[in-house]
Amino acid sequence: MTFNQAIEKIMHEVESSAKEPFIVFRNPDGGWHCDTTVNQYGEKYDWVGDIQDPYAITLTGAELADGSFAHIHDRILNERLRAEYEITPPVDGDFDEPKALICLIEENISEFSSDVTDYLTTLERPLAALHEMTQMSLVSDDPDLDYNYELVSEFVGTIENEVQYRLNKRKAIEMPLADGYTEISRLSINDSDVVLSENPDAEYRYMVVENRYTPYYINSGDTTIYTGHTNDYLEAISEFTQMVQHNIDYVRSRRDLCQRMDGIPFIEMENSDCLPDSIHNDFTDKLIIVKASTLKPEYRSAKTQLVICTHGGGARPNAKGTSVFGKELYSGESVCYGRHQIAGIADPAKLPEWATKKIALTEASKESGVSTFGEPAKKPTLQEKLSAAKETAKQANEQKGSRNPQNKKQGERE
Repeated sequence: MTFNQAIEKIMHEVESSAKEPFIVFRNPDGGWHCDTTVNQYGEKYDWVGDIQDPYAITLTGAELADGSFAHIHDRILNERLRAEYEITPPVDGDFDEPKALICLIEENISEFSSDVTDYLTTLERPLAALHEMTQMSLVSDDPDLDYNYELVSEFVGTIENEVQYRLNKRKAIEMPLADGYTEISRLSINDSDVVLSENPDAEYRYMVVENRYTPYYINSGDTTIYTGHTNDYLEAISEFTQMVQHNIDYVRSRRDLCQRMDGIPFIEMENSDCLPDSIHNDFTDKLIIVKASTLKPEYRSAKTQLVICTHGGGARPNAKGTSVFGKELYSGESVCYGRHQIAGIADPAKLPEWATKKIALTEASKESGVSTFGEPAKKPTLQEKLSAAKETAKQANEQKGSRNPQNKKQGERE
């Protein structure tokens, strides 16, 4: 069964605060199992001794009482990290780093997306995987601290990006093929995976498949297209390379058009192009830079990285939400990222020339009654006009009263 199914199996134990122990473990085939370990007489079942998972954990419903599904999920992940730390020593013999890492995870697990916690929980050795994903030292110079608190945001962002990369890669590998076909070759370009597959028993031995997807635009979706099939290997290879070349040519033509028509070179923006420490600021109505590592290689340029943040829980620091919504400065396309995918607020002094001109044009458009991307500005309603007039009159009366102390005192007596 899946991990979520395993948790569902013991939810009644949690809801009833049962004191009988249950065990959660990973089967050799990667599946999950969860069940009580003793019978009604308190005798341990024989099958418990056959469990091969060294990181299996035992809990009771009473220990997880009043816990939500997410809380139980996080608790089990933390317990497995602890079990791995105690049972499997680090290769380099340094226990300080994994200890600091575990403490950081336990105290900041709510900062991670469900994608990250779900992914880590399904791994055989999540602690080793976390250590592999980041090489930064989390040990604090202060002996009284369990870890370096200043690195939490950077660590969370690094793990989020790496897990997302792995999930996208896994998604590409698991792209559906026709029944009985196996993959021979794959190449990813222009938000497409082009795959050459083979089935010796099929009417057509070779098939070329393209899976198109949009990784960073809002309302994105996947489309699978079966582009060709043949019994001739050379013909299949030709179809495969033509499809790849078609996508390469499209990306190149779009890039050349931007440079030729709008003077936009393909230049990647880095963290150093942001205002110092702006990662901790409110992004709302600010020009922000999306981390290059968030995007596929063919999109890692200022054209896609520069975004005007419009709203979102993640736009504000220390907010519960993580989503940052906005519009690309160049195209006006609506996009959505996680806060961990944002490098910070762009430094005006380090913007490319085209971006500076675009911002100046945007400001001029606002003054002339046109919105940021050429749309007519929203006209105020009659009620909004009346409210504005009342507010103006109120401010005028207050200013008049402040200039006449006697009138102000009379107003206070009244």
